[in-house]
Amino acid sequence: MFKMPEKLSTAGSYSTAGILLGIAHWLQSVDWQQVAVVSAFILGIATYITNLYFQRRQTRAIEKGAAEGKVVLPRQE
Repeated sequence: MFKMPEKLSTAGSYSTAGILLGIAHWLQSVDWQQVAVVSAFILGIATYITNLYFQRRQTRAIEKGAAEGKVVLPRQE
């Protein structure tokens, strides 16, 4: 089993503690309302792009079925 030198393990633990304290301080200074607004905006754009993708897939499937002579009706909700 590999034993870490004491200086290395001490430096590692102090570094990790310092990084975690820095992250905690940064999280306290974040404006969470802005994070929520930006996240909602990004989620809305992602939803729109996903909808366009699946609408295009459905349209291509209907066009392919029509080209093969099949009658394909989209689901009415």
